[in-house]
Amino acid sequence: MKRDENRDLGVKALEASPYQVLAMTDGAGLPYCVPINGVLVGNIIYFHSRLAGEKLDCLRCQPQVCLTAVGDQRVVQEAYETLFTSAVARGTAAEVTDPEEKREALRAICRRYAPDAPERVEEVIETHLARTSVWRVDLETVSGRKKG
Repeated sequence: MKRDENRDLGVKALEASPYQVLAMTDGAGLPYCVPINGVLVGNIIYFHSRLAGEKLDCLRCQPQVCLTAVGDQRVVQEAYETLFTSAVARGTAAEVTDPEEKREALRAICRRYAPDAPERVEEVIETHLARTSVWRVDLETVSGRKKG
């Protein structure tokens, strides 16, 4: 498989997956990972968080991260196999501090996870903006795999 095809598979899996798993390293060098509701915008994954916590401590200590996602998956029981698309993406995380980029990221997250309820997006964003942290992962590599 060519490199571009491999990347395209990874991007499709990131877009199709209902969530991604964000893997980080804490201050003691220990692994830590959590599921996130991320949205791919260009070559960036945006996600939101509380203003404090272990995830943010890890990201501030070591911003190099890895994301994994499974797009489509189906178990074929009679064949004892799983058909799937998956992604592994690596990049550098940074907190979004620009107010307009933060709002745009939250709009993109809302479009992805609440597409049938657009009427209150701006109100919800403004209500929660001060107590919500938004992060971006600038993707450096994306690879994908597919079976079936």
